[in-house]
Amino acid sequence: MITPRYQTDKITVLVTILFLFALLTLRAKDFWEEKPFTYWNEKEAYKILSDSPWGKSQNVSLLGNESDFREVRQESPGVPPTASAGGARGTAGGDVRSDPTAGRGGAAAGRPSYGGEPGALSRSAPFQISWYSSVKVRQAMGRLGQLHGKLSTEQINDFAQQPMENYVIAISGSMMKPFEQASLESLKAKTFLLSKKDKKKKIELKEYMSPKDRKDGMALFVFPRTADGKPLLDVVDDEAQFVTEQEPLRIKVSFKLSKMMIDGKLDI
Repeated sequence: MITPRYQTDKITVLVTILFLFALLTLRAKDFWEEKPFTYWNEKEAYKILSDSPWGKSQNVSLLGNESDFREVRQESPGVPPTASAGGARGTAGGDVRSDPTAGRGGAAAGRPSYGGEPGALSRSAPFQISWYSSVKVRQAMGRLGQLHGKLSTEQINDFAQQPMENYVIAISGSMMKPFEQASLESLKAKTFLLSKKDKKKKIELKEYMSPKDRKDGMALFVFPRTADGKPLLDVVDDEAQFVTEQEPLRIKVSFKLSKMMIDGKLDI
């Protein structure tokens, strides 16, 4: 026969276990909070670029008929970028054209491929969208460059910490030809950042850098960071949504701003 005291003790133990589990869960930190980026392994660095508050992976459906995108089918699997040697020092204004990934001259080595089969005709394509102007993304790219033997710690720190006067979103993927054919003029009407909280807040595209001009194969979308001396995005906006369209692609991805913090400051 089970006594009331036995039942009470059993419930107490169960409640204690659940409380401790919840406490441990609440206190668990992500690897980017627990250790310096110079100690990240390759998998962790790639995670920042593709599966973190600063980087997202998205399988994008292709617009139009098969004939509309036959010429821009997947020609080779895309890869997330790394920083490479040859000038890790950017300008004081954060000019992304002078970062260590800019310029052509061969793809960065050692990067795992992802996405569809080369030459395959598909109605969707995988892409990685990252908040390139954030310190965390540039730390990840720099760390990958270091792991592949291309950058020194000093070069990584210079690259990651250089001031970025604009917001910059990077896209890499398996079907970049539409972005190679794009221009600022063709993208401007359908490319912007939106605030989830303030539907009237729409940040228009300021500058565009084609993947054909970069050896990492990324497309870079540049937006103004401030207006009248004030940041255009803040935690109160809740989420920032990046939208771009270049046929046959339409990409829309949201970033949770409260998750993109470093030492209490928004890292975008």
